[in-house]
Amino acid sequence: MELLRTWVLGVTAASLVIAVAQALMPQGTVKKVGKFTGGLILVLVLLRPLTGLDYQDLYGRVSALPAGAISQEDLAEQGNLHLEEGIEGELAAYIAEKGDALGCPCKVQVDCLPDEAGVPIPTRVTITGIFTPEQQESLGDMITQDLGITPENQQYISEETLWIPKNN
Repeated sequence: MELLRTWVLGVTAASLVIAVAQALMPQGTVKKVGKFTGGLILVLVLLRPLTGLDYQDLYGRVSALPAGAISQEDLAEQGNLHLEEGIEGELAAYIAEKGDALGCPCKVQVDCLPDEAGVPIPTRVTITGIFTPEQQESLGDMITQDLGITPENQQYISEETLWIPKNN
């Protein structure tokens, strides 16, 4: 707060001095040069706090936020959660696309766990759909080769879908 008060006081004082100096200057070229110089001085006074910022002090103040503020760890955890959800969604779409290409449309749920570095790695997949044993084997091989999810961590749920048209 003291910094803001000092800055406002400095800008006000500089403005008064410049105004008085311009009032005392004779007309003509001298007054034009004086106005230009006064404007430059005022800009320098306005920008002075930016040149004198103590960034270490600013970092210290931000680091010392109250306990209710979000910590760096919480922020990283939220970022990893969004990353994990994104990876799971992308991989589920990829597997579903491969299933469609094999002729067995399916719903896919991929589960990821973070590794030592916090990077989400796919660890388990659940596939729900109607598929033949050959289609299931082909899809399973693709998941193992492309994503590294072992057959033990692949769950297939056979779903018989009966579609009944709605009568109007």
